[in-house]
Amino acid sequence: AEPEVDRSRHVVTPPPLPVTVTMGAELDVARFYQRLGSIHSAFTKHREINTWGGADCLVLNRGQIYEDDPYLKSACFHQYLFGYELTDTVLVLTTDGKCIVLATKKKCEFLSPAKENIPEGSSITGLTLLNRNKADNNAENYATLFKEAGLDKDPAANGDGKKKVGIFKKEWGNEDCSSGAILTPWQKKIDDADHVELVDVTPGISLVMAVKDAAELDVMKKSSVLSNKVMKHGVVKRLENIIDEERSVTHEELAAEIDAIIEDPSKIKLNVPEEQVSSCYFPIVQSGGEYDVKVSAQSSDKTLKYDIITVSLGARYLQYCSNIARTFLIDPPKAVSNTYETLLAAQEACLKAMQPGNKIKEIYGAAVEQFQKEGREDLVKCLPKNIGFSIGVDFRDPNLVLNAKSTVTIREGMVFNLSIGLNKIALSASAKANCNAKSAVKNLESYALIVADMVSVTENGGEIMTKHAKRPSDISYTVNDDESEASSGSDDDGDEDDDAALARKISKQEDNVIPGQRQSKRLAKNAEAMQDVVEGAAVRERKQIELMARRNEERLRELARAKRKGKDGDKESDKAEELLTYSRTKDYPDNVLPNQVKVDMASKCVILPVCGNPIPFHISTIKNVVLPEADAATYLRINFYTAGMSLGKEAPANTLKLVQKYAPYASFIREMTFRSLDSQSLTQAFRQIQELRKRERQRELRELEEANLVQQEKLVRTKNERVPRLSDLTMRPVFAGRKTQGNLEAHTNGLRFISTRGEIVDIMYSNIKHAIFQPCENEIMVLIHFHLKNPIMVGKKKQKDIQFFTEVVDASQTVDMGRRSMYDPDEMDDEQRERQLRKKLNEAFKEFCRKVENTARKNDYTVEFDIPYRDLGFQGNPNKEMVFIMPTLNCLVNLTETPFFVVDLSDVDHVHFERVTFASKAFDMVLVNKDFNKQPARVDMIPNGDKDAIQEWLTDMEISYTEGPMNLNWKQIMQTVAADDRFYMNTEEDEVTEKEAGWEFLRMYGKDDAEEEEEEDESEFSGEDAGSEESEEESDFDAESESESDYDADEDLEEQGMDWEDMEREAAIDDKRKNKRDIEDVDDGRGRRGSSSKKKKSRR
Repeated sequence: AEPEVDRSRHVVTPPPLPVTVTMGAELDVARFYQRLGSIHSAFTKHREINTWGGADCLVLNRGQIYEDDPYLKSACFHQYLFGYELTDTVLVLTTDGKCIVLATKKKCEFLSPAKENIPEGSSITGLTLLNRNKADNNAENYATLFKEAGLDKDPAANGDGKKKVGIFKKEWGNEDCSSGAILTPWQKKIDDADHVELVDVTPGISLVMAVKDAAELDVMKKSSVLSNKVMKHGVVKRLENIIDEERSVTHEELAAEIDAIIEDPSKIKLNVPEEQVSSCYFPIVQSGGEYDVKVSAQSSDKTLKYDIITVSLGARYLQYCSNIARTFLIDPPKAVSNTYETLLAAQEACLKAMQPGNKIKEIYGAAVEQFQKEGREDLVKCLPKNIGFSIGVDFRDPNLVLNAKSTVTIREGMVFNLSIGLNKIALSASAKANCNAKSAVKNLESYALIVADMVSVTENGGEIMTKHAKRPSDISYTVNDDESEASSGSDDDGDEDDDAALARKISKQEDNVIPGQRQSKRLAKNAEAMQDVVEGAAVRERKQIELMARRNEERLRELARAKRKGKDGDKESDKAEELLTYSRTKDYPDNVLPNQVKVDMASKCVILPVCGNPIPFHISTIKNVVLPEADAATYLRINFYTAGMSLGKEAPANTLKLVQKYAPYASFIREMTFRSLDSQSLTQAFRQIQELRKRERQRELRELEEANLVQQEKLVRTKNERVPRLSDLTMRPVFAGRKTQGNLEAHTNGLRFISTRGEIVDIMYSNIKHAIFQPCENEIMVLIHFHLKNPIMVGKKKQKDIQFFTEVVDASQTVDMGRRSMYDPDEMDDEQRERQLRKKLNEAFKEFCRKVENTARKNDYTVEFDIPYRDLGFQGNPNKEMVFIMPTLNCLVNLTETPFFVVDLSDVDHVHFERVTFASKAFDMVLVNKDFNKQPARVDMIPNGDKDAIQEWLTDMEISYTEGPMNLNWKQIMQTVAADDRFYMNTEEDEVTEKEAGWEFLRMYGKDDAEEEEEEDESEFSGEDAGSEESEEESDFDAESESESDYDADEDLEEQGMDWEDMEREAAIDDKRKNKRDIEDVDDGRGRRGSSSKKKKSRR
C-alpha cells in the first residue's frame, strides 16, 4: 500500500505491517517476555506514584487502525511488545504477573509460542490466551477477564475503595481509535461497573518504553543514519543545485522531493527495502522571513528565498523514528553567523547536561545558561518552550518533552531528539550593513535558526547519532560576490562627495582640473593608474570608519562579559605565601653551632648567628652575598630584600608580595656582615649560599615555565582498524638540540609522533586551535603545522607551535664550478624528479590531512586544516630576518623559518601601519592583541607595493586598521590603554565630553575630515570678487606659515613628494622649454645648440 499524505496536518501515515500469521509473522518470544517483564516490574514497583495512578491492574486495549494518527500510544505499545499491531485486542496485566489476552483465533495462534515458554526468573507468572467467541458475544471471556483482574467483586462490601484500572485514557471510548467487535462491549462493561475507577497509565508506559534495549538502539541508529543520508545526499545536493541554477522552487515542492527520497532511498543509492521505510511527517522547508521551529510547522507554497533556509525531516525505519533539522545560511551577515555559533554552543551544553541521573529540566536550563554565559540573554526569549522530546516507536512522546518543568530523571538508554531552535530573532539594519546589495538577507526583519539531532544517553552523556555536519563552514554559502561599493553609493550624492573628498585627502590631489589649465601628457598615464588606487582607498576608508565603530561596540560587550565572568577570578593569586623554614627549633640540624654561618640545603635556608642565637633566613629573602678579598680576617656580607629600595628583576614574585604586604608596619634587615679569622668556613658558606640561590632561581623559572600548562587527556590509541600515518617526518622544535625524525599517527582522540629514538609527543584534537597544511610550491619543504590552545612540554620547554615537515630538496647542494648547459639532460632529469617528488609529497600530506579530519569528526572532535593564501603573501621582517608571510583563514603565518610567526586573527584587536610616507620605500605593521597586557606583534620592512593588498585583506576580514608617518612607543601606549576603562567609549567620565573612541586616535585622517574638505571646497567657489584679494592674501600668509613649519619639522618628515599641482606646473614649464629649444634649433642650428648646451651646464 502506498503511504497517504494528509496535507491538512502534513503527517505521512505509513502502511500497516502484516498482522496475520499467514504472512509469515513470528513472535520474538524472548523479546516479548523481556519487555513485558520491564513493564510489569516498573508497574508493581512504582504503581503508587502519579505515573501509574495507583492502578490495581492494567487493561491495555488496541482498537482498529486509525490512519489520522499513526502514533497512538496503543499502536506504539503493540509495536514495542509484539513487533506488530494486533488490532481489536485486549491485554490485561495483574500485579501478580498474570497476563491475559483476548483476541481473534489467528492472533492467539501468533502468540501461542509464548504460552509454554515463560523464561525462568521472569516476573510474568502466566500467559492466558482467550479466543473470541461469537456464540455468546464473549460473555464468558469478559467474565474471565474480570475475575483474573480482580474486578468481579465489589470492594465496597469489604469497606475498600474502588478498584483502579490503568488504561490509555486518551483512547478510551474514542470510536475512531478504540472500537471493534471485542473492544466496544468490553469497554462498556467496565464503564458500567460502579466499583471501577479508570486511571491513566500512559506516562508510566512511556517511561518504560523510553529506555531502549540493545536491539532498539541498533534499529534507531540505522534509522538515524537513514535521516542523515537523506539530509546529506538528498537535501544538501538538491539545495545546492537549485541555488547554482537559480531555479524558482516553492517550499512545498522541495519538501515533496525530500519526501519522495525518504520513501524510496534508492534515489540516493541506498540499498534499503522500500517497505521498511517511510516518512515520519511531511518535511518542513522554510525561508523568506516566515519561520516556525515547532514540529507541527508546515511547508508553505511560497517560493524559496536564498537567505536563511531551515529544513526538517524525519525517517521511519522498521517503525522506529528519527528526526534531523539543519539551517543553511546564504550570504549570512556576521551577526547571523555569530548567533548560529552560539546556538551550536548551546547544543553542546545540552549534550553535556544529558547525564544519567540528571533531570530533564536541567537540559533546558543548560541551554539558557549557555546563552547567558555568552552575553546573549536576548536569545532566551527566542527559545521555544520545548527543545526536544523522547523518540522511538512513538515520534514525539508528549510525556517526555525537554522543557524547563519536567522532573523526569534521565536514564542510560534513553533516546531524545534534541531540537534547539531560535525563532523571531531580530535582524538590525547595522547587522545587514555589510551584506551584499543583492543578498536576500537584506529583506529580512527577523529570522530563525534550528539544529535538531538524534541523541542517545550513554554513561558519558549525550551521544549524537545523526552526524551530518553543522559547522558554520559546512552550512554557509556565498552566492553574491562582494562588489565595489563605490558603485552602490553612487545613488547617494552626499556619500559620493564624501568619498571623493576623502580620496583627495588621502592622495593629496584634486580630482577636478581648473579650467584652462593644460595637463601634461607624460603624467596622463600615471594619473589614470592612480585614480583606481585612490578610489579603492576611499572605499576602504569608509568601510574602516564603519567597521571601527562596530568593533568598538563589540569590544565593549566582550570586556563587560569578561569583567562579569572573572571579577572574583584572580584574588587568590594575589595573596602572598608565607615562608616557613622550620616549625620549631627542634627541627634545626644537629650540627648547628652558636657562632657559625650554616647553610641547610634541604630546608632552603641560611642559619645566621644573631647575638649567639642561630636564626634561619629563607634563601628567597637574600638579595645577594659578597665575599671581599681576605686580609687579616675574612668578611661575609649578606644583603636582604627590603622595603624602600629597588628589589630588582631577579627578585622572586612571592618575595615581592611579602615585602609589599609588610612594608607599612614591619622593620626589615637590610644587610648583615660576619667576620672570621678562619676563612674556610665563611668561604664554604659563601659558595653554598650561591649554589642554593642558583637552584632556587632555576626552580622558580621552571615553575613559571610550567605555570599555564594544562593537564592533557590521555591518548586513546585506535585498535582494530588502520591508523592514518605519515612516515619519515622531521619535527620542529627539536628535542634537546638534535634533529628529531619519526612517524606521525592519527588516533581516536589525538595525534602521536614517535621519533626514531623513541621520544613521544602527543597532540590532542581538543587542544588544536589551528591546523595548517602548507604544500610545497616555492619552498624546499611540505609541512603540517599545529597552533595549540594550551602549550605542551617538548623536552624541557613548553611549546605552543608544533610542526612536522619533509624536505623536497636539500637546503644546500654541492655544485661543481664547471659550466653546465641549460639543455643538460642530467639537470633536466633532476628537475623532473624534483617536480614529481613535490607532487607526490603534496598529495601524501593532503590525503593525511583529510584522514585526520575524518578521524576527528568520527570521534566528535573538530579539526580543520587551513592552507595559506599564497597570492596574498608579502615579504616582511617579524623576527630579525626577511621572510615570506602569508595569511590563512584564521591566522597570519610564516612557517618555513624559525622561530615561527603565527598570529591568531581572532586575538587581533587592531592593526596599525607605521612609517607610511611618500618618501619611504617600506613600512611597518603592528598587530595589537586584544589582551592589552601583551605587547603587539610586529612585521617590519614591508614593501610599499603590498600596502593596498594588505589593507584590502584586513577590511575583508573585518579587522580595523590605521596608519601614521612615524614609529610609536607601544609599551607606553599599551600601558595607557590598559588603564583606561572608557577606552572604547566616545565620551569622557562625565559622559558628556566627546573623545575619540578606541583606536581612532591613531587615524591619520579623522571621521570628519571629509566634511571639512567639502566645506573648504565650497568656500573656494562661494567668495565674491570683493573678498578675493583678502583670500589670496590669507592663502599667501598660510603658504608662508606652512613653509616655516616645514623648515622646523623633523628631517624624517621633510622629504615629501610634490603634489599634483606642482608636478603639473613643472611638466608644463618643461614642455614650453622644449618647444622653445626646438624652434631655436631650427632658426640657428649649431650656434643655438651650443648656447643651449651651455645653459644646460649652468642649470646643473
